[in-house]
Amino acid sequence: MKKVYVNCRESGYLTALAENGKLVELVRDDAKDESVSGNIYAGIVKKINTSFVFLDIGLEKQAFLDTRDHREKTLFYDNKLTVKQGDTLIVQILRDGIGSKGPLATSNISHIGRLVVVSKSVGHDKISVSRKISDEIEYDRLKAIGEKFVPDGFSAILRSAAENISEDKIAAEILAAADSFVNHEIWRHVRGPATLYAEPPLIKTLRDIASDDINEIVVDDAETYEMLAGLYGLKLRYYDEEEPIFSRFFIKTQIEKLRDKRVWLKSGAFIVIEQTEACVVIDVNSGKLTAKKGNATLRVNMEAAKEIAYQLRLRNLSGIVIVDFIAMKSTEDIQSLTNFLRAQLAYDRIPATVVGMTTLGLMEITRKRIRPPY
Repeated sequence: MKKVYVNCRESGYLTALAENGKLVELVRDDAKDESVSGNIYAGIVKKINTSFVFLDIGLEKQAFLDTRDHREKTLFYDNKLTVKQGDTLIVQILRDGIGSKGPLATSNISHIGRLVVVSKSVGHDKISVSRKISDEIEYDRLKAIGEKFVPDGFSAILRSAAENISEDKIAAEILAAADSFVNHEIWRHVRGPATLYAEPPLIKTLRDIASDDINEIVVDDAETYEMLAGLYGLKLRYYDEEEPIFSRFFIKTQIEKLRDKRVWLKSGAFIVIEQTEACVVIDVNSGKLTAKKGNATLRVNMEAAKEIAYQLRLRNLSGIVIVDFIAMKSTEDIQSLTNFLRAQLAYDRIPATVVGMTTLGLMEITRKRIRPPY
């Protein structure tokens, strides 16, 4: 059973996703650190270099656009960049700023729905289906729906949330997203820096984590309940008891454990998680484990791999992740561990890739940066 709990605070929202009572994902949407991903701005071009265009979009840090990205080909004519310093450029944020870097932007605007992502075609029309859809029949059905309803001149991605959703619902969202592009003609007359479109952060968060198999969404604020009622209907519940929502549903104690660097495993082994500026380092230690029967090392490493995949998702640890598993000599065991780790990371909605073992015997993983860690 999957449930989402939303704690509304003065500083913003704290949203928890739990599966059978176990906390699996935590998203903080604070006003001081609010995500701007997906927002659309009229930005003023401030600086241009070989690969990047830097824009003032009205935030503390300038956004930047990578001109090497194929999505930016409309900015070129005869292989020459057509924008210049001082121009107003409409952009959408692909990724929030991290550290000293500002947010990553694109001039190829998309309208992101719960079921589909629709954008103007760059080069040619294209219909894609989420790679998370593993059933070939369902994949082909969604592809056919996209080809049937996406208007000429547009491209679309059918998201994993569209799996087993009726054709009518998907078609309605596709056409509504395409119709919203009429705003672009109005936006062309806006002088930057200006915010053109900003979705409430909680709506973005729930769209990402509250998939159709969510059983219930519980919120502890009446205004927030009213805001979400039209989107989630009977799945939405208002919590108005005196006991704090996270205490009532045993989320608070699980959040408190996120401060611990050491995570114990059932076998008696443990992992240690260290986050640095450059990467995340995780060490697997045999700890209290004394049994050496059979292939104990592989079993412990697989137990650790399952917990590591869970902790990456729970703590939102991203970028380069280096794991020092207990040493194994067998290439078959190393391959088994690698395959098992890939399978565990597949449960994560944020893309993660197992690069493999380095020459030093360390497992390298990369996980896409979406927002700061918890």
